[in-house]
Amino acid sequence: MAGEARLRSLLSRPLPDLGENDRAKEQLEKAVALAEPTDRLALRASVQEFLGRYLDVVEPTSAVAAYQRSLELNEQAGESRGAALAGFFLGCAHDARGDHAEAMLLLRRAQQQLESRAEPDMRMAARVRAAIGVVHGHLGETEEAIHELQEAVRVLGGVAKGMEYEAKAREQLADVAQRAGGRVELVRECLSRAGNIYEALGNHSRAQELRRRLLGLDD
Repeated sequence: MAGEARLRSLLSRPLPDLGENDRAKEQLEKAVALAEPTDRLALRASVQEFLGRYLDVVEPTSAVAAYQRSLELNEQAGESRGAALAGFFLGCAHDARGDHAEAMLLLRRAQQQLESRAEPDMRMAARVRAAIGVVHGHLGETEEAIHELQEAVRVLGGVAKGMEYEAKAREQLADVAQRAGGRVELVRECLSRAGNIYEALGNHSRAQELRRRLLGLDD
């Protein structure tokens, strides 16, 4: 039962990217039904996290409840890293629906948890830092946003398997800088480097989108 729940939740992850939302929903409903009656708190937390990530795509306002449940279950299970990840996703979900102050509290706590581990998870902490930068941007705190995002970019550029997240952080930095105005060169640099990363990763469509955005800066 536990193995099937874990497998079904894993199977759900790529399906929304393929446009198969109904199949993803079906897998997750079965995963939840299988996991909830068990005493495996960490498994139940993981399934709720996968549910939240699905809801981020199809019904973002509903993702908060799933991530909150994942956070609670991880804490009950004593899973500190799982709790930090759930806090990260929960913070992003709050930010997406406009609860920026709550998002900041959750993200700051997740960052501290990840950085203070016996073996700090610097890649994940940098992803959280980028999200903190985005929240600062939504609060109109431009300088703080740029600082946090630049630090996230710096760390992600030097850790294993950080390229995709570095590209995303550079895009987010470009967004903040462009909204602030008067920072065209920073925007240009971020979009150019992010595009090169996506190209190197084989994501040619995303690279092309950023090239079009770069051309638009000259209009």
